[in-house]
Amino acid sequence: MEFGQTLADYVKQISLNNVPQRDIAVAKLAIMDQIGVALAGVGEDPGVKVQAMVDRCTASEATVLGTPRKTSTWLAALVNGTLGHTLDFDDCSSFGHPSVVLVPAMLATGETQNRSGREALEAYIAGYEVGEALSRIVPRRADQFHGLHSTAMFGSLTSATVSGRLFGLSAEQQRHAWGIAASQAGGITGNFGTHTKPLHGGIASQAGVMAVELAASGFESNVNALDAPLGYIYSVVAAGNMEGVDINKATAGLPQWHIADTWRLKKYPCGYIAQGAIDAALRFREQTGLRLQDLTSVEVRVPHLQPYFRVRPAGEFSGKFGYEYPVASAILDGFVVKKTFSDTAFKRSELQSHLGKFKTLEDPASSQHGPLGVLVIVANGKTIHQPIEIPLGDAKRPVPPSQVVDKYITNASEVLGIEAAKQSARMLQEIETLSSIRPLLDCLARRS
Repeated sequence: MEFGQTLADYVKQISLNNVPQRDIAVAKLAIMDQIGVALAGVGEDPGVKVQAMVDRCTASEATVLGTPRKTSTWLAALVNGTLGHTLDFDDCSSFGHPSVVLVPAMLATGETQNRSGREALEAYIAGYEVGEALSRIVPRRADQFHGLHSTAMFGSLTSATVSGRLFGLSAEQQRHAWGIAASQAGGITGNFGTHTKPLHGGIASQAGVMAVELAASGFESNVNALDAPLGYIYSVVAAGNMEGVDINKATAGLPQWHIADTWRLKKYPCGYIAQGAIDAALRFREQTGLRLQDLTSVEVRVPHLQPYFRVRPAGEFSGKFGYEYPVASAILDGFVVKKTFSDTAFKRSELQSHLGKFKTLEDPASSQHGPLGVLVIVANGKTIHQPIEIPLGDAKRPVPPSQVVDKYITNASEVLGIEAAKQSARMLQEIETLSSIRPLLDCLARRS
């Protein structure tokens, strides 16, 4: 029953002084990238609908990105988390989409508590490392975790870690916060391809912020809720199947650092699993000069087909969680961008008339062609095998920092304008030097 105490003690001692520079550098890029994709989500349906509900609240504490509007801390986290997951353009790691829950909590609590950029960065790192620890307890299964979305399952606790660190909770209060957050963990993969998947990020971030403020007020939970009988690990992470559960795997990894080795940037605004297949389709288009109308058939063969990545493409959101639509769009257009996943793009006759040529197959032998499978394309009577490689942006193939900055400025300028986007980029690149993150929030909210 000391797991919670071990984690709490670990969170308290994290300092930039003992974090490797490579992990600090990647953490800063992750924060920047997340804020950018959240701004790019402004105006999309999920954020608009959630914002309309939040506008009924009169609180004015924490910033909603892209607007001068403020609301309560936990509702700001809800909106910003939903915005950040709307395009599915946000980062990935071993425990799902990390920054979509960590960054909204960091901004909301950091702003209201008037924390420095250094303190915000340390809190982000603490939340990331707790997420990594929790994800090592039980092996991830083919259906993520028995149908639960890992971002939502781990997110409420990692968000509570960030917020708790910035709020200055004691170790015991932090354990209470985790207990409160644990009762709010969840999110089903059956909702992938709908407005509800982006909401998973918002709910998880909100849950952590709310849990921390309750714990700070003296609100209690089971301080051993993480590993207690019928607790978080038993009931949520392992779902009663404790075979293979090993808490020592979590604690043994705490002295290490994982951000640089696990963080994955997305080049395209859709499910991460398709990123390599899109790259392969674009290489095929460039190398062969063939176009969609020239193809007889395209099979996307992958060593393992994740159950949650079999969503039938039927519109802008559902098209993000399968291979066929983004691969077909890449061959048709030569790019995959935000507008690729609009209903207008989806309904184009020049795409719909060829989409039936595409098929996805689970084929263990496909790994002989490429680490992530192969595109088997028949065109003009010939069969072409295009390997699916590990995508650029993966921790094994990191992109230059300048590309992350470019992605941020492209996304942020849609809402902030180019000059404010560049100004905020400079602030985020040097976040550890900011005496307060409030001026950054003013810039991101168009208040300055």
